[in-house]
Amino acid sequence: MGLNKTYLGFDDIPVNNFYKIAETGDLRWFYKSFYEDRGLKMSESETLNLAERYKSIYDDRIKYTNDVKSTEYYRKLNEVSDLKAKLFRISCAFDVIIDLEPKSEIFLKYVEYFKDYEFFTYTKRLKFNKDFLDYINWLRLKVKGFKTKVAITESNYSDILKPNLTESQNNKFDIVKEKVLLQESLSIAINIYTCPLIEWCAMVLRAEEKSIESKKQLDKIKNKK
Repeated sequence: MGLNKTYLGFDDIPVNNFYKIAETGDLRWFYKSFYEDRGLKMSESETLNLAERYKSIYDDRIKYTNDVKSTEYYRKLNEVSDLKAKLFRISCAFDVIIDLEPKSEIFLKYVEYFKDYEFFTYTKRLKFNKDFLDYINWLRLKVKGFKTKVAITESNYSDILKPNLTESQNNKFDIVKEKVLLQESLSIAINIYTCPLIEWCAMVLRAEEKSIESKKQLDKIKNKK
């Protein structure tokens, strides 16, 4: 599938799709055709691309609404996602390099790649066949070690990133209920399937402002009595 057929970000993704991704983890809700084509399939590169895009949208939403309570959650979520993205890159690169001819130009380019982009610096010389075998074994351990680091990080953050299932179900965001409340507060009609997330956030902020204003007015009336 082409990424040009997806929603691009905070300014255009419908609020319904945004919360569907949050609820299910299914990134296919980024695709405009997903309503009609539930059999839609994504490649690994598309999945990574859209996962990064979703992180960016979350960051934009937090900044826009000043949702400080979520900042720590998404910091840890982003950290784990970044680690997983790196693990995917180095695992793919390792799968390639082990099949290359030692001493070949492309093999040495991969050595430079691991050094310059993934910071896996091998300090010993690469001259004889044994040297290249030693390098592969060293690199295998580095990849394995990084995989362990990802697993440990996920485990350390599990209390935040993977809350209790029952608690998660009880706290499930009811977008239809929220829509009704917003409509009543702002006296407007809202289509959650077309309303961009940024407009939804703006309406939530306005509803909160109106609630504060109403409370102030009510307090004034009470104080006069």
